[in-house]
Amino acid sequence: MKTRFLFILGLTAGLSGCLSVLPSPKPAPAVYRLNTAINPVVAVQGAEIIRVDRPSASQIFSSNDIVVSMDGRKLSAVAMSSWAEATPIIIQGTLVEALEGSSEFVGLLPSSGARTGTRVHLAVKNFEANFDRGAESAPLAVVQYRVTYARADDRKLIGTHLVRETRRADSVNVSSIVSAIEGANQAAVIDIVKWLETQRATDSR
Repeated sequence: MKTRFLFILGLTAGLSGCLSVLPSPKPAPAVYRLNTAINPVVAVQGAEIIRVDRPSASQIFSSNDIVVSMDGRKLSAVAMSSWAEATPIIIQGTLVEALEGSSEFVGLLPSSGARTGTRVHLAVKNFEANFDRGAESAPLAVVQYRVTYARADDRKLIGTHLVRETRRADSVNVSSIVSAIEGANQAAVIDIVKWLETQRATDSR
Protein backbone atom coordinates (compact mmCIF):
# COMPACT_ATOMS: atom_id res chain seq x y z
CA MET A 1 0.00 0.00 0.00
CA LYS A 2 2.85 2.34 0.89
CA THR A 3 4.56 1.61 -2.44
CA ARG A 4 1.32 2.34 -4.36
CA PHE A 5 0.85 5.61 -2.46
CA LEU A 6 4.39 6.74 -3.30
CA PHE A 7 3.82 5.88 -6.98
CA ILE A 8 0.62 7.94 -7.11
CA LEU A 9 2.30 10.83 -5.32
CA GLY A 10 5.21 10.73 -7.75
CA LEU A 11 2.86 10.64 -10.77
CA THR A 12 0.92 13.63 -9.45
CA ALA A 13 4.10 15.58 -8.91
CA GLY A 14 5.27 14.67 -12.40
CA LEU A 15 2.04 15.91 -13.96
CA SER A 16 2.25 19.13 -11.98
CA GLY A 17 5.74 19.68 -13.30
CA CYS A 18 4.60 19.09 -16.89
CA LEU A 19 1.72 21.52 -16.57
CA SER A 20 3.92 24.25 -15.19
CA VAL A 21 6.09 24.36 -18.33
CA LEU A 22 3.20 24.76 -20.78
CA PRO A 23 3.06 28.20 -22.45
CA SER A 24 0.47 30.67 -21.18
CA PRO A 25 -2.58 31.16 -23.43
CA LYS A 26 -2.17 33.98 -25.92
CA PRO A 27 -4.53 36.96 -25.45
CA ALA A 28 -7.59 36.80 -27.67
CA PRO A 29 -7.80 39.36 -30.49
CA ALA A 30 -10.11 42.31 -29.83
CA VAL A 31 -13.01 42.67 -32.27
CA TYR A 32 -14.84 46.00 -32.63
CA ARG A 33 -18.19 46.99 -34.08
CA LEU A 34 -18.71 50.31 -35.86
CA ASN A 35 -21.75 51.88 -34.22
CA THR A 36 -23.84 54.99 -34.74
CA ALA A 37 -25.96 57.00 -32.31
CA ILE A 38 -28.74 57.99 -34.69
CA ASN A 39 -32.37 57.93 -33.59
CA PRO A 40 -34.72 56.41 -36.19
CA VAL A 41 -37.71 58.43 -37.36
CA VAL A 42 -40.89 57.45 -39.19
CA ALA A 43 -40.63 57.86 -42.95
CA VAL A 44 -43.22 60.18 -44.49
CA GLN A 45 -45.61 59.07 -47.20
CA GLY A 46 -43.78 59.19 -50.50
CA ALA A 47 -40.36 58.70 -48.91
CA GLU A 48 -37.73 57.68 -51.44
CA ILE A 49 -36.65 54.04 -51.46
CA ILE A 50 -32.90 54.13 -52.04
CA ARG A 51 -30.48 51.24 -52.50
CA VAL A 52 -27.27 51.49 -50.50
CA ASP A 53 -24.60 49.70 -52.50
CA ARG A 54 -21.56 48.17 -50.85
CA PRO A 55 -18.77 50.76 -50.95
CA SER A 56 -15.75 50.22 -53.14
CA ALA A 57 -12.31 50.43 -51.54
CA SER A 58 -8.64 49.71 -52.14
CA GLN A 59 -7.22 46.45 -50.84
CA ILE A 60 -6.07 47.88 -47.50
CA PHE A 61 -9.60 49.12 -46.75
CA SER A 62 -11.35 45.99 -48.03
CA SER A 63 -10.42 43.78 -45.09
CA ASN A 64 -11.47 43.95 -41.45
CA ASP A 65 -8.12 45.46 -40.40
CA ILE A 66 -8.03 48.59 -38.25
CA VAL A 67 -5.67 50.78 -40.26
CA VAL A 68 -3.20 53.35 -38.94
CA SER A 69 -0.45 55.48 -40.47
CA MET A 70 2.69 56.74 -38.75
CA ASP A 71 3.73 59.17 -41.49
CA GLY A 72 0.55 59.94 -43.42
CA ARG A 73 1.68 57.77 -46.33
CA LYS A 74 2.44 54.21 -45.25
CA LEU A 75 -0.59 52.30 -43.95
CA SER A 76 -0.40 49.45 -41.44
CA ALA A 77 -2.85 47.17 -39.65
CA VAL A 78 -3.20 47.21 -35.86
CA ALA A 79 -2.07 43.87 -34.39
CA MET A 80 -4.50 41.72 -32.39
CA SER A 81 -7.47 43.97 -33.22
CA SER A 82 -9.99 44.07 -36.04
CA TRP A 83 -13.41 45.25 -37.12
CA ALA A 84 -16.26 42.77 -36.78
CA GLU A 85 -16.67 42.72 -40.57
CA ALA A 86 -14.87 44.02 -43.64
CA THR A 87 -14.66 47.82 -43.68
CA PRO A 88 -16.98 48.35 -46.71
CA ILE A 89 -19.68 46.22 -45.06
CA ILE A 90 -19.64 48.12 -41.77
CA ILE A 91 -19.64 51.50 -43.55
CA GLN A 92 -22.59 50.35 -45.66
CA GLY A 93 -24.46 49.35 -42.52
CA THR A 94 -23.88 52.69 -40.82
CA LEU A 95 -25.17 54.59 -43.86
CA VAL A 96 -28.36 52.51 -43.79
CA GLU A 97 -28.70 53.39 -40.09
CA ALA A 98 -28.11 57.08 -40.85
CA LEU A 99 -30.89 56.99 -43.45
CA GLU A 100 -33.22 55.72 -40.73
CA GLY A 101 -32.77 59.15 -39.15
CA SER A 102 -34.28 60.83 -42.24
CA SER A 103 -38.03 60.93 -42.84
CA GLU A 104 -37.40 61.39 -46.57
CA PHE A 105 -35.57 58.13 -47.29
CA VAL A 106 -35.84 54.41 -46.71
CA GLY A 107 -32.42 52.82 -47.20
CA LEU A 108 -32.26 49.19 -48.33
CA LEU A 109 -29.41 46.79 -48.94
CA PRO A 110 -29.15 45.15 -52.39
CA SER A 111 -29.73 41.78 -50.70
CA SER A 112 -33.29 42.86 -49.81
CA GLY A 113 -34.29 42.21 -53.42
CA ALA A 114 -36.71 45.14 -53.35
CA ARG A 115 -36.97 47.49 -56.30
CA THR A 116 -35.65 50.97 -55.58
CA GLY A 117 -35.87 54.22 -57.51
CA THR A 118 -32.37 55.43 -56.69
CA ARG A 119 -29.02 54.16 -55.48
CA VAL A 120 -26.13 55.61 -53.51
CA HIS A 121 -22.56 54.39 -53.76
CA LEU A 122 -19.49 55.32 -51.71
CA ALA A 123 -15.85 55.02 -52.70
CA VAL A 124 -13.67 54.81 -49.58
CA LYS A 125 -10.67 57.13 -49.84
CA ASN A 126 -9.63 57.21 -46.18
CA PHE A 127 -10.61 55.17 -43.15
CA GLU A 128 -7.63 55.28 -40.82
CA ALA A 129 -5.96 56.94 -37.84
CA ASN A 130 -2.92 59.11 -38.56
CA PHE A 131 -0.21 59.58 -35.90
CA ASP A 132 0.37 63.10 -37.17
CA ARG A 133 1.88 64.25 -33.86
CA GLY A 134 4.21 61.31 -33.35
CA ALA A 135 3.90 57.79 -32.00
CA GLU A 136 3.43 58.95 -28.39
CA SER A 137 0.50 61.30 -29.10
CA ALA A 138 -3.14 60.56 -29.80
CA PRO A 139 -3.74 60.10 -33.56
CA LEU A 140 -6.22 61.82 -35.84
CA ALA A 141 -8.96 59.61 -37.30
CA VAL A 142 -9.72 60.45 -40.94
CA VAL A 143 -12.58 59.17 -43.08
CA GLN A 144 -13.20 60.37 -46.61
CA TYR A 145 -15.81 59.12 -49.07
CA ARG A 146 -16.68 59.95 -52.66
CA VAL A 147 -20.47 59.70 -52.94
CA THR A 148 -22.43 58.96 -56.13
CA TYR A 149 -26.21 59.37 -56.20
CA ALA A 150 -27.98 57.96 -59.27
CA ARG A 151 -31.19 56.51 -60.58
CA ALA A 152 -31.37 52.77 -60.10
CA ASP A 153 -32.95 51.85 -63.43
CA ASP A 154 -30.75 53.63 -65.98
CA ARG A 155 -27.96 54.77 -63.60
CA LYS A 156 -28.49 58.38 -64.64
CA LEU A 157 -26.27 60.50 -62.42
CA ILE A 158 -28.09 62.82 -60.03
CA GLY A 159 -25.06 64.15 -58.17
CA THR A 160 -21.65 63.50 -56.63
CA HIS A 161 -20.29 64.60 -53.28
CA LEU A 162 -16.99 64.41 -51.39
CA VAL A 163 -17.14 64.20 -47.62
CA ARG A 164 -14.17 64.24 -45.24
CA GLU A 165 -14.41 64.13 -41.45
CA THR A 166 -11.77 63.94 -38.73
CA ARG A 167 -11.78 63.24 -35.00
CA ARG A 168 -8.86 63.33 -32.56
CA ALA A 169 -8.52 60.20 -30.41
CA ASP A 170 -8.24 60.63 -26.65
CA SER A 171 -5.13 58.43 -26.43
CA VAL A 172 -3.02 55.93 -28.37
CA ASN A 173 -5.12 53.01 -27.09
CA VAL A 174 -6.86 50.96 -29.76
CA SER A 175 -10.26 51.46 -28.14
CA SER A 176 -9.74 55.24 -28.29
CA ILE A 177 -8.69 55.02 -31.94
CA VAL A 178 -11.81 52.98 -32.72
CA SER A 179 -14.01 55.58 -30.98
CA ALA A 180 -12.40 58.37 -33.01
CA ILE A 181 -12.92 56.54 -36.31
CA GLU A 182 -16.47 55.78 -35.24
CA GLY A 183 -17.14 59.47 -34.51
CA ALA A 184 -15.65 60.60 -37.81
CA ASN A 185 -17.68 58.03 -39.74
CA GLN A 186 -20.91 59.03 -38.00
CA ALA A 187 -20.34 62.68 -38.91
CA ALA A 188 -19.64 61.62 -42.50
CA VAL A 189 -22.78 59.51 -42.97
CA ILE A 190 -24.95 62.24 -41.40
CA ASP A 191 -23.42 64.71 -43.86
CA ILE A 192 -24.20 62.31 -46.73
CA VAL A 193 -27.84 61.99 -45.69
CA LYS A 194 -28.25 65.78 -45.49
CA TRP A 195 -26.68 66.10 -48.94
CA LEU A 196 -29.04 63.44 -50.33
CA GLU A 197 -32.01 65.34 -48.90
CA THR A 198 -30.82 68.52 -50.63
CA GLN A 199 -30.26 66.69 -53.91
CA ARG A 200 -33.69 65.12 -53.75
CA ALA A 201 -35.31 68.52 -53.19
CA THR A 202 -33.63 70.03 -56.25
CA ASP A 203 -33.75 67.00 -58.59
CA SER A 204 -36.41 67.26 -61.32
CA ARG A 205 -35.80 63.80 -62.83
